[in-house]
Amino acid sequence: MLFACCLLPLTAQTKWMNPLEQGENTIHGRWWHSELKDSYHRLPPRAESKVRPAVWRLSRQSAGLSVCFHTNAPSIRVRYKVAGGLNMFHMPTTGVSGVDLYATDANGQLRWCASRFNLSFKDTINYEFKDLTYFTGEERGYDFELFLPLYNEVTWMEIGVPEERELRFIPTSEEKPIVVYGTSIAQGACASRTGMAWTNIVHRESGHPVINLGFSGNGQLEEEVFDFLAEIDAKLFVIDCLPNLSTERSEFIYERLLKGVSILRAKSKAPILFVEHDYANGISSQQALDWFTNSNKEQLRAYKAMKKQGVKDIYYLSHKELAFTQDSMVEGLHPNDLGMRQYADAYLRKLRKILR
Repeated sequence: MLFACCLLPLTAQTKWMNPLEQGENTIHGRWWHSELKDSYHRLPPRAESKVRPAVWRLSRQSAGLSVCFHTNAPSIRVRYKVAGGLNMFHMPTTGVSGVDLYATDANGQLRWCASRFNLSFKDTINYEFKDLTYFTGEERGYDFELFLPLYNEVTWMEIGVPEERELRFIPTSEEKPIVVYGTSIAQGACASRTGMAWTNIVHRESGHPVINLGFSGNGQLEEEVFDFLAEIDAKLFVIDCLPNLSTERSEFIYERLLKGVSILRAKSKAPILFVEHDYANGISSQQALDWFTNSNKEQLRAYKAMKKQGVKDIYYLSHKELAFTQDSMVEGLHPNDLGMRQYADAYLRKLRKILR
């Protein structure tokens, strides 16, 4: 009883706010704000009847989404609930179900905020970012960006600061986004924490909004998904689906790419970047090397056909430019944090050339 009484004053001293109650433009990294205002999903509810069940299920996971806010609080607390398992055999809880906090100070310097074990994964997940030091003056505070879980569905969330401190949510940018359609790698496997997904790195370091439409095991160049991509007024489309189209599925690549690009070009003139699969596991497996080489050849064949047809503003990122090494992967398919960094660097180099 004494322990419970001691907790009450601490709870009373924290001001809690639910991001979904701060307006429909509070959740960053997605489109369809008015349709998605009550959730942390990535496709609108009408997609359930149009895409395959696996794609719909994965679209409910919050990969690439973030919440931006300003506060001068020296500590920030986050509490939330998720609907799925907390981790996977090859990806830790902090990446699957965790959050990640970054701050930008008044001088524009980006700072990662460590949780330092002030977190717990129970029925309600809790993070606390303590002892935040303001080198630009405590009263000014920071602009923060909180990256949400990569492989779980967030069903409820609140952000808390001390009662006397400011907490103001920052609406989404009106800038056109970079839209990524891909596989588990694009979704974020196997980053150790959410901020290390390559799409989130590209977003932070390029300054452009990024929409993550990576669907684990299900980035298969499907017409129904391209229909939703075409609804987005994008700055650039990234098509990175080959890891899910190796083996016998490679026969789908050519026709599906031509169809998908025709759907995009019917509504958008935005540049399109096609990305090869980097087959680091081909170092020890001739079969894997053959599969991934064949997939890359099929995509390159489609790319050359589109160039010959006069399709404009299409670009290509080869596996050589990704430059994976034997140390870049977890189990031969998914990048670890080093691989995510290499992915992001390759994308950033290419994006600077395309968007200059």
